[in-house]
Amino acid sequence: MANVVRRMAEGSSRIVERFLPEAFLFAVLLTFVAYGMALVFVEPQASMLTHARTILTAGWYGGFWNLLSFAMQMTLILMTGYALAQTSAVDALLARLATIPSSERSAAALVPVVAATASFVHWGLGLVVGGIFARKVAQEIEGIDFPIVVAGAYAGFVVWHGGLAGSIPLVLNSDASNGNFLLEAGVLDSTIGTAATIFTPMNLVLFAVVAFLFLPALFALMYPEREDKKTPIDPAQFETATVADGGETATKNVSSSGDLSVADRIEQSTTLVLVVGLSGLLAVGLYFFDGIQNGVMPWNNLNLNIVNFGFLFLGLLLHGSAAAYIDVVKEAVENVWGIILQFPFYAGIMGIMAYAPEGSTSLATQIAQGMVQLSPEGFFLPAIAFLTAGIVNFFVPSGGGEWAVIGETLVTAAKASGTSVPRVAMAAAWGDAWTNMIQPFWAIPLLAISGLSVRDIMGYCVLVLFGVGGLVLVAVTFLPM
Repeated sequence: MANVVRRMAEGSSRIVERFLPEAFLFAVLLTFVAYGMALVFVEPQASMLTHARTILTAGWYGGFWNLLSFAMQMTLILMTGYALAQTSAVDALLARLATIPSSERSAAALVPVVAATASFVHWGLGLVVGGIFARKVAQEIEGIDFPIVVAGAYAGFVVWHGGLAGSIPLVLNSDASNGNFLLEAGVLDSTIGTAATIFTPMNLVLFAVVAFLFLPALFALMYPEREDKKTPIDPAQFETATVADGGETATKNVSSSGDLSVADRIEQSTTLVLVVGLSGLLAVGLYFFDGIQNGVMPWNNLNLNIVNFGFLFLGLLLHGSAAAYIDVVKEAVENVWGIILQFPFYAGIMGIMAYAPEGSTSLATQIAQGMVQLSPEGFFLPAIAFLTAGIVNFFVPSGGGEWAVIGETLVTAAKASGTSVPRVAMAAAWGDAWTNMIQPFWAIPLLAISGLSVRDIMGYCVLVLFGVGGLVLVAVTFLPM
């Protein structure tokens, strides 16, 4: 069995390395594909020349800057998460976890478990923790095949949309004033709580099977036995100049006599960061307390802003001084260029997919409507919703953004056929996360942390795609909610 899986992994990796372009070029090529499809399938309301120009301006350029806020949030979660992971406390925790495996194969099996667990709590946390834990494992186990370890870290991300920060279940649990467009449009009569989506037997069993059984087994089976098939990495590459708890200290602006200037004393003051750090963490605590007072549990109140806020002040507190935190953030900045460069292109693709002049239907909606027609009776509608979300995710790799363009079609079909709306919604949630395994959008932050390219890991993720796809199709069709 191991030999069969390993041969499949090697074959998939060879194909990916040969034909898959780098992540940025993938986004550029996807832009041309989306533009061509819109040109053909979106009904023009004027001449073809005007239609082509409008797709370019209203669709592509009109959407190009729509992810600026999100891109900044992703930049900050990568920077603040990286800085937090470089503190001695978190570093010690991850290092201790990295000592648990007794072999390279068991280490490759553990990484996706840790990444999936973190992703279930919050997808941003999963990306950062997964990437940094992969590095820690490579430092602990000399000679381990690094690409497969990083692929395991990314594979854990496949569970995120069934987790506590899943966009679709959280939107369904919100009122119209907080983003539930289905309530606003009258498609739903009331909110759908997380007890009917995230915390259902179907979703929890599916998460447990994928995270704790399938992924570790798959990566253990895929791990190469021969040394010439491995791609180890020099652990020294990941050494940092972290300044915390007795580490190296910044020495700029120190006079020849060794005396610190007033500015140096402020920068290295532990009292200052203690006050600021505790104030920030107090604000985090009050944020969740206020949510509880309003009936919102902490696991339903997670978002990128509060995660970034907490990461920032906890990291500052644990590093012990402003100077130390500044040093590690400077190092983290080197890892965010991919987000800055590529996210606007994906925003442009999303703009094209959502573009529809008055009287026309957008590409994303057409895909959803066409897929729904494959299951007119409704029994297989959850499976169709899963596949639909997986297809649309290539062009709209944002859970909330994708639900905005296909959610109404899927929910309307579910109600018309008597199919459970929560089941269809969770199927779509898993579908959105599913094709991330061959869509490099979400791999960008993790690849920045690891220093690898998308071609290094995506061949292994293809096998994750096939395996998880089969598991989800069975679960959303047959498991009880």
